[in-house]
Amino acid sequence: MIILLLLGGPFVLMANKQVSFVASSPQEVKLGDQFEIVYQINAKADNFIPPNFKGLTVLSGPNTSSSSGIQIINGSMSQSYSLTYAFVVMANRVGQISCDPAHVTVDGKKYASNSLRIKVIKGNSARASASNVVKQGGNNAGIAASGNSATNKDVFVKASVNNKNPFLGQQLVLTYRIYTRLPVSNLAINKVSSIKGFWSKDLLADNATLQQHNETINGHQYVVATIRKQALIPQQTGKLTIDPMELVCNVQVRLQAKRRSSNDPFGDFFNDPFFNQNVRNIKKTLVSNSVNIRVKNLPAKGKPDSFAGAVGDFSFNASVDKKDLSTNDALTYTISVSGSGNIQLIDSPSVTFPSDFETYDPKIVSNISNTNQGVTGTKKFEYLAIPRNPGDFTIKPVYFSFFNPRDRKYHTFHSDSINIHVSKGEGDSGIVYSGNGQEDIHFLGKDIRHIKEGPYHFRKANDFFFGSYLYIGLALLPIILLLLILILWRILKNRRANVSLLKNRKANKVSRQRLMKAQKMKKQANDKGFYDEIALALWGYIADKFNMQSSDLSMDTVKEKLLQKQVSEETIKGFMDTLNNVEFARFAPGDVRGKMENIYTEAMRAIMQAEKSLK
Repeated sequence: MIILLLLGGPFVLMANKQVSFVASSPQEVKLGDQFEIVYQINAKADNFIPPNFKGLTVLSGPNTSSSSGIQIINGSMSQSYSLTYAFVVMANRVGQISCDPAHVTVDGKKYASNSLRIKVIKGNSARASASNVVKQGGNNAGIAASGNSATNKDVFVKASVNNKNPFLGQQLVLTYRIYTRLPVSNLAINKVSSIKGFWSKDLLADNATLQQHNETINGHQYVVATIRKQALIPQQTGKLTIDPMELVCNVQVRLQAKRRSSNDPFGDFFNDPFFNQNVRNIKKTLVSNSVNIRVKNLPAKGKPDSFAGAVGDFSFNASVDKKDLSTNDALTYTISVSGSGNIQLIDSPSVTFPSDFETYDPKIVSNISNTNQGVTGTKKFEYLAIPRNPGDFTIKPVYFSFFNPRDRKYHTFHSDSINIHVSKGEGDSGIVYSGNGQEDIHFLGKDIRHIKEGPYHFRKANDFFFGSYLYIGLALLPIILLLLILILWRILKNRRANVSLLKNRKANKVSRQRLMKAQKMKKQANDKGFYDEIALALWGYIADKFNMQSSDLSMDTVKEKLLQKQVSEETIKGFMDTLNNVEFARFAPGDVRGKMENIYTEAMRAIMQAEKSLK
């Protein structure tokens, strides 16, 4: 009974919780605005029936999402659940718009949401303007950027495909790129594009870093990074639309400050973002453009009978592992298809084995690679066949056809006929399997199966699993695991509570990691990246060691903190000299490589000496 209460407790809480079904939307919108209408319920529901959105154009939806969680606070367990149906709509007339309640079913009982009243006024849609800016590549975006904000001229996202008029089943690549003139961080996809009518594959799933380059647009230089790339294979013909993708990010904007004299030789140095604290991060939502694709049907002329939907550029090979064998021995017939295209959607080719062979469904082995050009690789089909009668047999040719979009022609490969010699094996059972379906089993020369001989395994009567020691142990196992999880959770919570102590302990480790990254930058001849990482290692070490914010760091505060910890004058002087050398090294002429090596050695020595003194 205790076990049932522990394991079933959260579900009992959910069952007793009152069902809440709420609809929400903006109370006032402008004509042509795109906005969301959201229906949220706190229970698992089905049979969702939306209202008739009169006066609104539904652009997307219902987009369904759910979330659930379990909380344990002071030994009390609670569970929450939320199911959301979201619609993206656009107002198409001025006036008051009423939306009737939506309906769902929860545990056989129907529930209705509240109704909505939305006021639509005249005006230009800000969202539509942003969309137009993205379509034009940010060239005519909004208001000119000020020193305290970021406009769509400064940062925007653009979606593009390498082919807007493909054939049915032809692979194309969809790419999302971010264009920015400002530092961007914490980039996160808020809403992925709806790609109905396509089979898709993420091509950047295994990439740890973004591919980026510089590009000049209308005289402005942008840093361009590929943030998402997908291989798409259309599954239907006609006009298909890829909806916009929405993402959020933090954009670093420098506040307007008093300009330094143009004759100041260190103006650029002190205006470096790392040392200039007159900056702030603003959260910005970016929306890409939509992409329209018109999919053509495959030509009917010249389509072979063996064509089964393969589109791309492929090669074909068929082989058998043995041609001479005995009855009841197995042979493997392997068919290999390699190339680029919709290879993952290719079905197993049809192989006709002699009726005296017992056959099985093929084993499929895929070796697929995701490249910038799309999906490519090899797909193998291994057919297992067992001859049951001796004799000479022939495996007929196997045909494989595909359509190549490059030359717009069908191509057909076929294997050779394979002759198999089967000799009579020892202990032949005399069983004949007729047909590939393994039906119509016959016994030749025998009408009674041989009686099975020992050994036999007996079990003691009235020996049941219920009530045994194993049963009791398994029943108590959830309680023991729950107690262990609670104990471990409290230990981890207490450790993580002391943030300053954690940062202090990890300061040396973090600085070493940054020094290692700087070493890699040096090997890549990335001078700016090298000095930035060295500076981050030194300043970050002090910030973590003394639990300080980056905005509070300066030469004076560093020296003051080290003196408070009674660090020797020699160590302090070495650390301060290293900081100064790092900042001036990037602007000083001379042997760049030798200078970088000396800076790296000095930084490592300064951190090691400081760590010894601060322990």
